[in-house]
Amino acid sequence: MNKGALILALASAAFAGNAGASAGQIDFSIGNVVATRPDGRQRLLVKGVELENGDTIRTNDGRAQIRFPDGAYVSLQPNTVFGVREYNYDGETDGTERGFFSLLKGAMRAVTGLIGRVHRDTYQIVTPTATVGIRGTGGLIVVLPDGSTLIRGSSGIWSLSNASGSIDVPAGTSGVAPPDPSEPPHETDRVPSVPPAPPGTAWPDFVSGDERTGGGDPVVAAPLQSGSGYAASVAYGVSGDGSYGVLDSGANASAIFNAIGQLARLSFFGNTYQQISGTQTEFGTDGILAWGRWTGTAAVPTGLTGTENYSPDQGLHYVIGMPTPTLPTSGSATYTLLGATRPTYVNANTAPGLFSGSIDVAFGARPTVAIRNFAVAMPDQTYSLNDVSTSVSGNAFALSTTANSASACAAGCPADVSGFFAGASAERIGVGYVISPAASATYLDSVVGTAAFTK
Repeated sequence: MNKGALILALASAAFAGNAGASAGQIDFSIGNVVATRPDGRQRLLVKGVELENGDTIRTNDGRAQIRFPDGAYVSLQPNTVFGVREYNYDGETDGTERGFFSLLKGAMRAVTGLIGRVHRDTYQIVTPTATVGIRGTGGLIVVLPDGSTLIRGSSGIWSLSNASGSIDVPAGTSGVAPPDPSEPPHETDRVPSVPPAPPGTAWPDFVSGDERTGGGDPVVAAPLQSGSGYAASVAYGVSGDGSYGVLDSGANASAIFNAIGQLARLSFFGNTYQQISGTQTEFGTDGILAWGRWTGTAAVPTGLTGTENYSPDQGLHYVIGMPTPTLPTSGSATYTLLGATRPTYVNANTAPGLFSGSIDVAFGARPTVAIRNFAVAMPDQTYSLNDVSTSVSGNAFALSTTANSASACAAGCPADVSGFFAGASAERIGVGYVISPAASATYLDSVVGTAAFTK
């Protein structure tokens, strides 16, 4: 019996007596998608059909998208075998919740919900060669023909483990677990891919910031409340003959949030930003920071008309939180990526990209911030900022440097980064950035985005 068949047999045996437990519902289905019970009974999966613990889903030549009661989503690609090993969610994250799945063949996109937010060990996906754990909100997982497991995170951090070791896979990077269990997982430049949706098919694609509640709304942990005293960074584009990217940061900001914590209006230093119409294309929050991207019409304090109309490939990016009153006086810390907006070009010349990176901080009388491995991976090229340091003033910092890109600017692209510490004990950092081409007076190709980091 091969490894995949063994996992399937064990999963089937474990849950043969647990029939009838509701564990997810089919949101979309195309083609010949079936579920097999542990006793061998099969049923066709169409929209609205409920899944049970122990079900094994085979997409064959079709596709399926599953919504789970805690708000998680799974999008299964053609020729995929996916198992619901154990699912339990009664509305509480008290440690009894479970989201244990298997991917025996094929590929899947995963967006997490409430399971795993408090107790990370309650969410995992087992493949024939690895276990994928949660330290993030979304990613793509593929079982390759040789049995190896390839993953790429779209936000936060995933973990990839086998019997020989474990690695973290930040957003915008890839990791692989080899077919030989004696070889530990490792980073890779390989990017997993999935086939495009059939022509004319409206197939939703969940990306960074799409973590959901059981009702389908974005997950919000204690939404930020409207008021004053916030720190924020915004990054956006201004159109016209002199198109360019703008980075605006400051403290003592007044903010208005909607019911789930999305920023609707921001004012600081006499500048006001307001979402007039459109949508929050991306959004995330952990109750300390909130970050997102406006598309549609927004009021901005610069430009010719005072408003900008952003397409889905553009946007006004923001990160906002209550600034840390007093930074620690000693010690050091590494901040890893909590979430980020997908970076966009000012002139929308490609689709949005992906962001990854970390920040090292040395606290003390003169605290310093060191940017580590910032990677702004756009569809046409990647811009990187590595090992750039600056001092902290109060609870904020800013630097002007250069970003490297193999094709855009061999001598370096001008880059501006600004950020602030948030939380009572500097638990978070919010960052905004603009990267511009070196040889352009109008900065038409500027890249803008924001990110949130956690200690």
